[in-house]
Amino acid sequence: MEDKASLLGDGLLIFNLGLFWYLLKGKYIKIHEQTQNKLNFTIQPKLLRFLGLFFGQIGVIFFCATFTIIPVTQLNCDRVPQNLHTSSISTDIGQKASSVICQLMEFDFLGHQKSQKQVSGLIGVRLDKQTKTDKDGKITYKYQVMLLTNTDSVPFRRKTYSHYFQEKAEYIILTIKRFLAEPLERNLIVKQDDILTFYTASGLTLFWFLLSLLLIAASSFINCNLDKESNILTLSHYRWFGKLGKTVFQYSLNEIVDIKVESSDSDEGGFAYRVTLMLASGESVPLSSVYSSGFEEKQQIVKMIKTFLASQEASVHPS
Repeated sequence: MEDKASLLGDGLLIFNLGLFWYLLKGKYIKIHEQTQNKLNFTIQPKLLRFLGLFFGQIGVIFFCATFTIIPVTQLNCDRVPQNLHTSSISTDIGQKASSVICQLMEFDFLGHQKSQKQVSGLIGVRLDKQTKTDKDGKITYKYQVMLLTNTDSVPFRRKTYSHYFQEKAEYIILTIKRFLAEPLERNLIVKQDDILTFYTASGLTLFWFLLSLLLIAASSFINCNLDKESNILTLSHYRWFGKLGKTVFQYSLNEIVDIKVESSDSDEGGFAYRVTLMLASGESVPLSSVYSSGFEEKQQIVKMIKTFLASQEASVHPS
């Protein structure tokens, strides 16, 4: 178990290092095509991708905890004769002179055994009640099923039962007492799982995975496609990977007279930026409706578009 936890911890550490490297050095712009006649690139929501993947790993942690940490307790008991008798007359004596040997095991929800303890000579079972008082003076009760032998008492499981699950503990006690009272019963299997905790952890796992998907897919992608053959700039805004439609605008490349980086004061202090196209009509066309950090990345977009348009002018007006 410790090896699995260590392996998971190492994996998460490597993942987070890669994640922060992506935030600092990852590509803000994905270039699909860059030739003399075509320039096609997508502005990716790097920050929201980072947050989505970061929250997604919390889902991974809950997923692993759901199947590996939440315990399943199982008690296997067998009646073992203390004295073997060969005659039929002494058969009843042999049955009475028996000892109950139990194996108390703990598994995870994948069925991997985590621990095992032998309980020799089981003679009884009881319910222990524990009282706890919080700082406000409120009294809470915890219950524990204790397996009794002639020399020892062993807790049925590590986790105690709350007041709301007292009936489960009482049912286990009743099942064990019935077995002990029936000398003809040779075997007993009692299983206790925290199915409510399992469902709760599964729900939290699903929540973090959905939040991760929501952050990544619901963030805005901006695709810019400049085509000299058609002399058109196609500007597409889409979310959910374009599966729910796109908002598309088209402009003539001849209309573009300038491209610049606009700045604005951000709420956290400092400046935020966006790339804006200036048209001959005087209209300003921002590639993104919102400002964000990253001046150098946006300056890279300006340089890339200007270089592409400059080559167009050179081809139209050869020397």
